[in-house]
Amino acid sequence: MRKNILNIFAMTGVTLVVLSLVALCYKASFLCLDTVFQALGVNALIYFGVYIINKFEIPYFLLETTIKLIYSIGLILVFGMIFGWYESLSVTVLTIMSLAILLICTFLDTLSINGEINEINQLIKDK
Repeated sequence: MRKNILNIFAMTGVTLVVLSLVALCYKASFLCLDTVFQALGVNALIYFGVYIINKFEIPYFLLETTIKLIYSIGLILVFGMIFGWYESLSVTVLTIMSLAILLICTFLDTLSINGEINEINQLIKDK
């Protein structure tokens, strides 16, 4: 549970950095405070949905990854309508941002898993 909460906050941090970079490209001068909480909520829902998808133990990696991507991007696009994100971003930019965020977070998860594997291997060697 602790790791999931940490991942949600890390994903929200990555989201805010990517959002800030995109905002700079559009010459924006500020980021609304409610956007931070909107991003946190959407990221929590993404992690909850991915957790549920992982429970199904889909035997095909590509199919599982595709389902997770469709779920994540679909959720982001739906909440984009709910929160009015399309007033300042196009669907294309929001989709590309989502893919970049998911790619960065997957890379960070991979690094974390590699660290855990090395730690486990070291514990095995020590015994």
